[in-house]
Amino acid sequence: MDLGLKGKTAIVTGASRGIGLEIARALHAEGVSLVLIARTQESLAQAARAIVSSGTGERAPVHPIAADLGARAEVERVARQAIERLGHVDILVNNAARARTGPFFEVSEGDLEEVWQVKAFGYVRMVRAIAPHMMARHSGAILNVVGNTARTPAEDFVIGSMVNAALVNFTRGVSRELARHNVRINAISPGWTLTERQRRKLELDAAAQGTTMEEIERGEARAVPLRRLVRMEEIAALALLLVSERTPALTGEEIIVDAGATPGI
Repeated sequence: MDLGLKGKTAIVTGASRGIGLEIARALHAEGVSLVLIARTQESLAQAARAIVSSGTGERAPVHPIAADLGARAEVERVARQAIERLGHVDILVNNAARARTGPFFEVSEGDLEEVWQVKAFGYVRMVRAIAPHMMARHSGAILNVVGNTARTPAEDFVIGSMVNAALVNFTRGVSRELARHNVRINAISPGWTLTERQRRKLELDAAAQGTTMEEIERGEARAVPLRRLVRMEEIAALALLLVSERTPALTGEEIIVDAGATPGI
């Protein structure tokens, strides 16, 4: 299927690892020029090299820009630099997050503020910085990577669940204003996804229990209807479809990808 992405430009935040890196890799394979954003220059440089060395993307350029998106001035800086390097922005993928898990009453005030600043305000500020350029060109697609706890809050992830719910409503709420300028915005809410971080957790659990990582994974998978964990490449495949020319009438939607763990309306 031709997604019509060749020659497009994209910003991907939280792009140095995990789902962000996988989406960036998939976009580049379609011929999309990229600006990658994450906190540390070293990890970004490694991510950029990994994408370029994959041999796909017909030599589309990859520009790493280090920034902490929890600060408004940093958002404004990277938005300005991204537009300078890409010329224009066709696609924005918001994925940067700061996760804090644990019992609610053990979460510090600083942790609470950091989660809201980086993910909630980070996403909103990136949209405020980039969407006007898309609106002026009467074209663009925005994707917010949120999380299925927006629908069903997790006991050990109360603040993150609140942020996710807020971002789903932000996506829906701003979609009509953007639609008047032919700019689309949608959300993907992954469930338990087998990222590098989760793989390390499975390895630690396996070592502690004297078993294999595969056995621990099977145990986790038994808790969801499809009896499998979500893979990052599945999230990336859906992301490409949502920002592509194949879904021109889809906006203001949240699509949950969690192997059936949180069905509902």
